[in-house]
Amino acid sequence: MYKSAVLGVALACTTASSVWLWHQWRNEREANLQLLARLETRQPRPETPAPPPVAAIPALPASPTKVKLPVETAIPDWRPDFRDGQRRLLANPEYRKSLRARQRLEIEYSYRDLPRLLNLSADQANRLFDLMAEQGVTLIALQSGWPATQVDGKSLTTMTAELSQQNDVERGELLGERNLQELKEFSASLESRNEVDALRAELARTAEPMREDQFDSLLAVVHTENQRADQELKARAVNEMALVPGFTSSGPVSVEVATAANQRIVDSAAMLLTPSQLSTVKDFYRRQRVQMETQRDLGRLQAEAISRKP
Repeated sequence: MYKSAVLGVALACTTASSVWLWHQWRNEREANLQLLARLETRQPRPETPAPPPVAAIPALPASPTKVKLPVETAIPDWRPDFRDGQRRLLANPEYRKSLRARQRLEIEYSYRDLPRLLNLSADQANRLFDLMAEQGVTLIALQSGWPATQVDGKSLTTMTAELSQQNDVERGELLGERNLQELKEFSASLESRNEVDALRAELARTAEPMREDQFDSLLAVVHTENQRADQELKARAVNEMALVPGFTSSGPVSVEVATAANQRIVDSAAMLLTPSQLSTVKDFYRRQRVQMETQRDLGRLQAEAISRKP
């Protein structure tokens, strides 16, 4: 989430490049929303509800940028016409059916390794993915229907948290408590898994593909550095928000934190990979850095151009 350019990009994109940009923006906004929720008692916020996303299928093969595909994440948008449009769409049974199918496909792709790790049968995996897709649509309906979906005066944050708890109960009934915990840990590591998958795809084109033991070791390294960078970014944002109400973490800060995390990953990878493999990994992160920097700069220039528009 921290390895994202901070800018608003168009939602509901259908091309692979637009999907990538949309995920970049989503991850940064998700981190900021979490921080704002924690500071809710300290900083007054407008009661504008956040409309939901339309799930997008990730590009194949995996992009060399870190992406996270949380199933239970609401995407903010400040346009009332967008929220109204979403409400009208969700009132259409045909649209809900198509949205559920789209969610289902994204989940099946993102969690494709989960059945093997949890030793799930094909029937169990299908039932789990169906359940997760339905839960995703329910969340979207809650978000887009706000405030009509409000119950007992509860805030949107509270109702979203309660829905998440109910989702855990339903998943636990299907999987059992032990596998439910494994599912949560898998979900938490999705960003890191996507990244190491992209690295594996890069190395698959070389004379030295990534071995399974290297994948597991590198996943542990990447996940640790992702968590460390997330915490650093959030800590910076909390400190600055305390000084400037309404502040959210900036693109330059995100790129700085991401670049430092990438370098730590490369340093650790030197002990896990061969020199030839390490060279490929270094090039991977070089391209990622350039992508983040150019996307940040493009976003800044676009914002400046819009602000100067008569």
